[in-house]
Amino acid sequence: MKVRAPGMFVEQLRRKAESAGGKLIDLHTWSLKMSQYDHTTEVCTKKPLSQRWHVLGDGSGVVQRDVYSAFLARCVMSNTHHPSHIETMWAAQKPVLLQTGWLRSEPAKIEPSGKITVATPLEQVVCDRGFAIGHGLDAVAATREPGDPGGFALRTPCL
Repeated sequence: MKVRAPGMFVEQLRRKAESAGGKLIDLHTWSLKMSQYDHTTEVCTKKPLSQRWHVLGDGSGVVQRDVYSAFLARCVMSNTHHPSHIETMWAAQKPVLLQTGWLRSEPAKIEPSGKITVATPLEQVVCDRGFAIGHGLDAVAATREPGDPGGFALRTPCL
């Protein structure tokens, strides 16, 4: 704790936000349960950390869990979820998420047991020197990799 100084980081972040004309809002993440909440059904469902894609309760698609949690955090008002506000914000963000690939509109299958299943995309790091959505040439990395057979490098490193 003393090496990382989380309190100092939060205080610096608060000062920088205020100097830029904004403000830092503290969220009670334990009660909000953003990685478990589904705005379409207004229900929290516990999931294992290995489940990286959130299946929307109405079966309209799947969304990447961390991106969806960040979206829900952006929509919090008075430290609670407001479904009507979230739905308004979702209508504006849905096309953007679909275009970037963070939301897939693949239909979910509801099994007789009531379990919802969907073919979620594999989580892979782009290692074949092809372009990923939103990635472009990195001139600095390209000059540092003279032996690159493709002649270019991606900004996201292969892990």
